[in-house]
Amino acid sequence: MEFQIKDNRLAATSSRVEFVRSPNIGGPLKPKFLIIHYTASGPDADIARYFSQKAANVSAHLVVRRDGSVTQCVPFNVIAWHAGQSQWTGKGGTRYSGLNSSAIGIEIENWGPLDKGAGGWVSWTGAAVDGSKVVEARHKFGVPNCGWEIFTSAQIETVTALAQAICSAYAIEDIMGHDDIAPGRKSDPGPAWDMEAFKARVRGGAEYRKIEGIRMQQRTER
Repeated sequence: MEFQIKDNRLAATSSRVEFVRSPNIGGPLKPKFLIIHYTASGPDADIARYFSQKAANVSAHLVVRRDGSVTQCVPFNVIAWHAGQSQWTGKGGTRYSGLNSSAIGIEIENWGPLDKGAGGWVSWTGAAVDGSKVVEARHKFGVPNCGWEIFTSAQIETVTALAQAICSAYAIEDIMGHDDIAPGRKSDPGPAWDMEAFKARVRGGAEYRKIEGIRMQQRTER
């Protein structure tokens, strides 16, 4: 799927993009960064509708469901409340604090970290999660070391296309995870989301093929 951005709203070439407005917003936004999150929710949750409630006190610009469908909740030129207490050092050495004021946020529907019980993998709510959709891994910052729900191929393809459209429309300096800008406080998107490969795919095929070639070599050397 391909996306375009018109007047700070998302448009798809082959289908309509639903817009569910969130009241949980700040002032004008000139985006410099793109932040990737997981929703920590199951398939029955409607996070976009949740963001539309004032009582939620949180929002993001986009929500991507497990089937790859996308909903926009906040225009890209308006601050959404997705990053919270956070900080980052830009490529030029500029220090940023409170990334809501400089970043677009994408929430990807996913349980995130999982616990292993007697009956198998369960979410933080106690909901059972199919073991074939789980990878065991340690977070890059050390904890948690547990199971993580795998992101669907539809989500990966959609978020890649979204990021390409966003980077094309705005002066995006970098793409980070919520865990990068709030280490120790947040773990999303976690080890099930291959951020290095994702960024390479967004930037272009040559860089992605280089990374995949290195990984193939590493696997053959084991």
